Amino acid sequence: MKILKWLGIALVLLLIAILIFVFVSHRQNFVEHRNYDEQVRLEAPGSLVQLSQGYTHYHLQGPSDAPMVVLVHGFSIPAEAWGETAEFLLAQGYQVLSYDLYGRGYSERPRVMYTGEVFERQLIDLLDALHVQQPIVLAGLSMGGAVVMRTAANHPERVRGNILLAPLHQPLQPPPMPERIGHYMISGFYVPTLRASLAADYLTPEQQEQMLEAYDAQMQIRGFTRALTSSFYAFTTEDHPSFYRQTQEHGQPTLLIWGERDNVVPFRQSEGVRADALVVDFLAFPDVGHAPHLERPEEVQRTMLQFLQSL
Repeated sequence: MKILKWLGIALVLLLIAILIFVFVSHRQNFVEHRNYDEQVRLEAPGSLVQLSQGYTHYHLQGPSDAPMVVLVHGFSIPAEAWGETAEFLLAQGYQVLSYDLYGRGYSERPRVMYTGEVFERQLIDLLDALHVQQPIVLAGLSMGGAVVMRTAANHPERVRGNILLAPLHQPLQPPPMPERIGHYMISGFYVPTLRASLAADYLTPEQQEQMLEAYDAQMQIRGFTRALTSSFYAFTTEDHPSFYRQTQEHGQPTLLIWGERDNVVPFRQSEGVRADALVVDFLAFPDVGHAPHLERPEEVQRTMLQFLQSL
């Protein structure tokens, strides 16, 4: 019995030590000190529009009468995550809309649960605010892929086709800890680790500078970590495959691009995407990770253009 007692005490002390370590890491890395206010909005490049749940930061470029491609970024890096994709599409004569999801970049951080419905509503609100009437092509990167497929499934009349790069497909299980502790974990470890990853060799010096500047700016605005945490607990856990299947029922053609060395959204999930969505072309890179559009831009851009021209 004494052994069990001391074992229990040791486990409690270990848990306390872990919690202290997490809290200290949070305090060291948590740099949110700015409110989302008029001054922040004045600093934002591009444009801002107030939607039903807050301001959204966006860039709309290209001829107004050209086919539109909407770029939806992933979990944590704002629209700059797309690298030179927008510039390439503009050069090919397309109109391109890119924007920051709520809680990221220079978009507002509403005090809501960051569910799929919130992100879907943001995208539809943005299209309505910009008076976009013609059917568009949606391009989703990582978590943005789940946003794209949910929106396409529920608004098929507005979508011509979908482009997915390493998309979130399988629901993620929330960690076995309260969301508040998850907030400290994301703040103390995930946020600084991701920032460090922006020094990747495949990024050009210009891309590194642009992404670091955007990432550092969003880190300082209160509500960023809260948005990431809520997205992880409330959105990534949803039933994403059901929306993929609906897009197939609607006959929406989909281009799928993935790196086989992806350690963020594993490549093996591509099988589920190909089964659930109407994938008409699949580009896989054996030696590429989670950012094929940055690691192999020319091949990705060429494949995207071929897909767009086929619609």
